[in-house]
Amino acid sequence: MRPIAITILAVAVLSDAGVAAFGFVGVRHPPRLLTRQLIGHSSSSRRIGRVNSILLSSNDGTAEIDTAGDAGNSGESSSKREMLKFAIPALGIYLTNPLLSNIDNAFVGRTVGALGLAALSPATLCIDQALYLFSFLSRAATGLASRAYGSTDNEIEAKEKMKYAAAPAFSVAIFSGVIMSLLYALFAPNILKTLNVDPVLHTSATSYIHWRGAIAWAALAQSILLSLFMVAKDAITPLKIITGAALLNVIGDAALCAWPLQMGCGGAAAATAFATLISSGWMVQALRKKGMMPKLKFPNMSEFRDLMGFTGPLLAITLTRMAGFMNMQRRAMTLGLTNLAGYQLCLNLLIFFILFGEPLSQLAQTKLPSLIDSDKTEEAMATFKSILVLSTFAAVGVGGAAYLTAMLGPGLFSSNISVQAVAKATAPTLFLAVSQTIVGIAVDGAMMASRDFGFMLATGLGSFALQAKLLNYCNTVGDIFSTFTIRLGTYAVLSVGRALLGYGNLGRAIRGKGNKKSNAAQAVA
Repeated sequence: MRPIAITILAVAVLSDAGVAAFGFVGVRHPPRLLTRQLIGHSSSSRRIGRVNSILLSSNDGTAEIDTAGDAGNSGESSSKREMLKFAIPALGIYLTNPLLSNIDNAFVGRTVGALGLAALSPATLCIDQALYLFSFLSRAATGLASRAYGSTDNEIEAKEKMKYAAAPAFSVAIFSGVIMSLLYALFAPNILKTLNVDPVLHTSATSYIHWRGAIAWAALAQSILLSLFMVAKDAITPLKIITGAALLNVIGDAALCAWPLQMGCGGAAAATAFATLISSGWMVQALRKKGMMPKLKFPNMSEFRDLMGFTGPLLAITLTRMAGFMNMQRRAMTLGLTNLAGYQLCLNLLIFFILFGEPLSQLAQTKLPSLIDSDKTEEAMATFKSILVLSTFAAVGVGGAAYLTAMLGPGLFSSNISVQAVAKATAPTLFLAVSQTIVGIAVDGAMMASRDFGFMLATGLGSFALQAKLLNYCNTVGDIFSTFTIRLGTYAVLSVGRALLGYGNLGRAIRGKGNKKSNAAQAVA
C-alpha cells in the first residue's frame, strides 16, 4: 500500500498548494467582477472615486484597471498584515495545550517508559476525543458571537450582544462538562475494557482519566471563553493567561510526575488539571473586566433554535471526524505495544503542529461571516485568498518542522530505541499529514463561516468511509497517518474547488452571485 499511498498523498498536497497559491492568480477580478467594478459595485464614495479615475484615464479604461489593481494589491497586503498581527499571538494560544501534552509525554516517557506512553494513548483518546466531540459548542459560540459582535459599530452594544449570544453555548458547556466528569469518575475502568485496552495499561490509564476527567467542565467552559477573546480580536490577553498556566503545568509535571512524588501518568494529568482550573479562573476575571463575560442561563426556545442551527450539523460533522480518529487508534492497537507507543508519539506531534493552522481558521470564522451576510464580494474574495495563501506557506514550513522533529527528536519523548525507530519511519508521512491538515483547517474555518454544513457533512461522511476502507490495509504507523492525509486532502480540494466555481454560500459570496439584482440596479443607475 505504501507506494500508492505516498503517491496519492503527494498529489493531494500539491493539488491543495496549487489551488491555494494560484487559484486566484490572473483572475483576481474575473470578467463579470471587473465589469461590476467599472459600473460601481461598492459604496457610493468608492463609485465616485472610480468615476473620477475613468474620466482621467484613456478611452479604453486601462488606467482605471491599473489603479484598481494597485489599490487591490495594497489592500491585500494590508489585510495580510492585519491577519498576521492577530494570527501570531493566537498561534501561541493554540500551540500551548499540545505543547504541554508533548511535555507530559516527555516526562512520562522518561520516568515510566514505553508502557507509560502506551497507557497515555487510550487515556488521551478517552479524554481528548470526548472534549473534541464537544468542540462544536465553541465553534457555535464563535459563529453566533461573531455575527452579533459585527452587527453594530457601537463597542459597548457589540460586547453586550456578543456575550448574550454566547451565553447559551457557555451554559450548555458547563452542564455537559459536569456530566462528563461524573461519567469519568464512575466508569473509567469500564470504558477501557470496552476499548479492549491491554490490562497491563489499566492502572496508569485510569489514573490519567480520573484526573483529567475531573475538570472536563472547566476545559469545555474555557473553550467558550477563549472564543469570545478571538471574536473581539484580542489574542494578547488569553496568550498571557495560557502562558502563565503553561509554566505552572511544567512545574507541576516536574513535581508530580518526576520528583518528588513520582506519580507517573496520574501526576502528569494532575498538573494539567490544576493548570486548567487556574487559567479558566483568570479568563473569567479578564472577561468581567472587559464587560464580555457571558452569564449562566438556560436557553429559551429562540436561543435554543439558534444554537441548534449550529450545534446540530456541527455535532454530526464532529462525530464523523472523531470516529475517524478512533478508527486510527483501533488500527494502531492491533500493531503491538511498540507501534502503539510510536503512534502516540507521532499523533501528539501531529496535533501540536497542525494547530499552526488554527489561527487561520479563527480568522475565517471571525472575518468572513459579516462579509458573506452583507454580500461584500471583493472583501470576501480578498480575505479567502489571503487565508489560502498564508495556509499554503504555513503548510510547507510547519510540515518540514514536523518531519525534522520526528526524524531527529524522538529521543526527547522516549528512551526506547524501538519507539524512536517507529517515529523516524513515520516522519515522511507525518510531513504530508501536517502539511495537508493545515490547509484543510483553514478551509474548514471558511466553510464554517459560510454555514455550508450540508456539504461539509456529505464530504465528511464520504471521506470517512474512504479512510475506514483504507485502514484495513494498514500494516505500519505511517500507513495509518497516510489515510488521514488522504481524507483531509479530499475534503480540502473539493471544498476549495466548489467555492471557486461559485457554489455554496462561500462560493456565491466570493463570486458575487448573491447580489446580482443589486448590481443590475446599480448598472441601470
